[in-house]
Parts: sequence; structure tokens; C-alpha cells
Amino acid sequence: MKLTKTVQLGIAALALSAGAAFAEADQHPLKVGTIDEFKDISQFCGTKPLRVAYSTGSSGDPWRKISKAEFELEAAKCPNIKEARYVDARGSVEQQISDITGLAAQGFDVIVVRPDGGQALLRAMSQAMKRGAKVVPFYGGTSWPGTPGKDYVGMVTADQNIEGEMAAKWIVKQLNGEGNVIMLGGAPGADSTQNTFDGAMSVFKDHPGIKMLEDAPVTTNWDRAQYQQVMTSLLAKYPKIDAVISDYGIGSMGAIRAYEIAGKKIPLWATRDGNELACYWKEHHADNPDFQLFTTSAGTWLTRLALRKGVAAANDIENDEPTIIIDPVIDETTSDDPKKAPVCDPDLPMGAHVSSFTMTKEQMQDVFK
Repeated sequence: MKLTKTVQLGIAALALSAGAAFAEADQHPLKVGTIDEFKDISQFCGTKPLRVAYSTGSSGDPWRKISKAEFELEAAKCPNIKEARYVDARGSVEQQISDITGLAAQGFDVIVVRPDGGQALLRAMSQAMKRGAKVVPFYGGTSWPGTPGKDYVGMVTADQNIEGEMAAKWIVKQLNGEGNVIMLGGAPGADSTQNTFDGAMSVFKDHPGIKMLEDAPVTTNWDRAQYQQVMTSLLAKYPKIDAVISDYGIGSMGAIRAYEIAGKKIPLWATRDGNELACYWKEHHADNPDFQLFTTSAGTWLTRLALRKGVAAANDIENDEPTIIIDPVIDETTSDDPKKAPVCDPDLPMGAHVSSFTMTKEQMQDVFK
């Protein structure tokens, strides 16, 4: 039977309507915004039973301990989340790949991933998505490869390039465009470190009087002891360092101790916030007048946002929170704004981050018990 053109158009319209009805809810994977746009997870919990997991490449430092607690506290807000599992690859890329594929095979609905293994994890995340898991990597930067909505729900991340730009602009201003700079990074090839470095270099290239003493971020593995060892070597190598950029504030304390031991004055320091760092500055700034701080939020709460995106996707509920976050400035000791003065909280552990606005003081204390 030959269908009339009107009937053919009607069937086509129904097909399009059905396709739209079954399309997955938008998780806004490229939306840029701030923490002021965050929402309560209760809007995305749904009612069906869910199992969620958090895969990390390592878990030794305070930042990771806090981010784990943030994930668990957020999951506890949804009564239908029946399990919140945490898996640590202990520094092995192969193990993290295995962890991600294993969690998908076990039927976990949401897998939040700190992609310490870098882009080598992309295939495992894509395969997990094909098995029905909603995979949400976080803190990988805005240049993360793959296709949002296909290989993963979306990369939840701070815009590390902008963080690097902000730090570099502050350094240029304080040094009047003339000085030597070092950047202390994390793991070898870490995207988050490289993005911060690239952002800083995009500013420094327009200021020929600023010299980056090393051609790449210096590896510390975000380990406090390595920060001290590395900085000791750099102080012996370079007689004049005017500013230091670091992508981990608490780790920076190891490098600052190297200055102490060497009997050298501490220079400008641009990093992420930490309670110990703020307390140290308050105690030692008078003896180190060139020691000024510029910090952005450590962003331990990114695991909460990643979980909300994953839970919303698992329930086919739209989540219009920003996925790419412009981190707020926490400390800026050269500013006249009292809100940017370092906050040292003696009631909190030294490894705490005062920018973890999503946790109570008691919850933060529990992390370090």
C-alpha cells in the first residue's frame, strides 16, 4: 500500500517525537560557571535504587581524603543510594583501568573518576558507559579528550588554565614584569598540572622580563616530602627565585620548609588554599616581607558535583549546574579586601582546606581522626 505524503510526514513526525522522548536528559557538559550555581542533590536523587563508586589513582594526601569524604557525604543525602564504594589504584594506571571496568561489570550505576592515569583511562571509561554506567571524570581540565555524552557524561573540572592565568597575572603585577619563576607540579604528565602551566605561560609570553626557570612543571607527585627534596635542589641550582607556582597548597609546605632549612627568604607563592599554609603565612610573614600568597580554592567539593551529574544522568534528569568551574580566589595577601586575608583556623587540622564550604568543621575534623 502506498502511503500519502501527509501520512508519511505524520509518521516521520511521530518518529522524531519518540526519539526526543527517549533522548537522555541534558547534563550541560560544557557549561562554565561558579559555585554560586550549585544545587542540592535531592533534585536529582530519583527513587530507583542506585549504586555509586569513586575511582582514584591514589589516596595518600589530605586533598584526596577530603574529596573522598565529600563524595560519601553527598551520596548519603540520597536514601535510594544503597552503596557508595571507594577504590584506590595505589599509583597504578593499569589497576585504575581494571577498577573502572570492574565496577561497570559489577553493575554500578555511577562511577566518579579522578583520572590520575590520564588519557589512558578514556577507553575504560567509554567501555563502562557502553555497559550502562554513568561515568563522570573530574579535575582533568577543559582539554580532556573524548566525547561528552558518549565516552563519559561530562568532565567536571576547575578551569585550570584560567587558574594558571590568574596566578601569572598576579606574579607579573607584584614583580613589575621582571623576575624568575618556578612551577612545582604533581605527577609526571598530569593534565591538571600541565593545564595550569600552560595558562601561566600564556601570560608570561607577553612579559619577556619574566623567566620560567624550568621548561616544564617540576614533578613532585603531590608528595610533601618530594616537594622539600625538589625545592632543596632548585635552591642549590638557582640563586634567585622570585616566585613559585604550585598546584597543591598543602604540598607546598614541604617546599617552604626547604627555604627554612636553607635559611633563605620565602618569595611570592601562588597555589591552592590550605589551613597550614594560611597559618604559616600569618606566623612568618613579618620575617619574610616578600612572602605573599595568592590561592584559589582547592576544590575538594568537585566530587560532589561529579556525583550529582552522574546521579542525574542515571535518573535521566536534567542537571544544569556548571560542569566547568571558575574557582574563587581564597587568599590574596596583596589585596586590600579583608575577605581575601588568609584564614588560619586552629580548630581544624593543618591539612584541612577552609574553602571546603560544603563540610562542617566537625566533618572536616572527622576526616583526619
